Amino acid sequence: DVADHSKGETTMAEKIVLTGIARSKGKAAGEALVNSQRIGWAFNHVGNEDGMVMAPGADTKGQIVTGKIFVYPTTAGSTSGAFSLYYKCKVSNHGPAGLICQQVHWIDINGAIAAEIPSVDKLDQDPLTAIRDGDWVEIDAPEVGQWNFDPYNRGAFGAAGPGAVPPRALFPPDALTRTPRLK
Repeated sequence: DVADHSKGETTMAEKIVLTGIARSKGKAAGEALVNSQRIGWAFNHVGNEDGMVMAPGADTKGQIVTGKIFVYPTTAGSTSGAFSLYYKCKVSNHGPAGLICQQVHWIDINGAIAAEIPSVDKLDQDPLTAIRDGDWVEIDAPEVGQWNFDPYNRGAFGAAGPGAVPPRALFPPDALTRTPRLK
């Protein structure tokens, strides 16, 4: 039951089940916090010691991710986000309970695995529209699904292998390359 205090009544919440691919396994439950922009986990996007969203232009700026199921498109930022996500979850205890993305980036997968929180993507509905702030969300990801290939450079070679490797570029020596190094 969900209490609507403004009307003085109780209504049944609509339950929907979304299925997708687990990128890091685990179970988590919590209130949803939905951010429609890409966001990273580095200290300047989400505070290490308070879990507050600080990313410029974020829908959730000023809100706290601690213990929530954080819903967002994918990451923005650098590889420091993986360690930062781990730090927030395991050291300062101000990390999210779980991650739901349109596509979980490998940076966030690494952070989620280290932090031992579930992360899922490729849902059968767009999580940014199917899930709203404040919805109660449960993630049940007992095992990791298919490999999350980076579509830009992680495709399989196929049976024939990678094909011809281009020759190494060679440049004739010039004044700079002939100058001895100073020690």
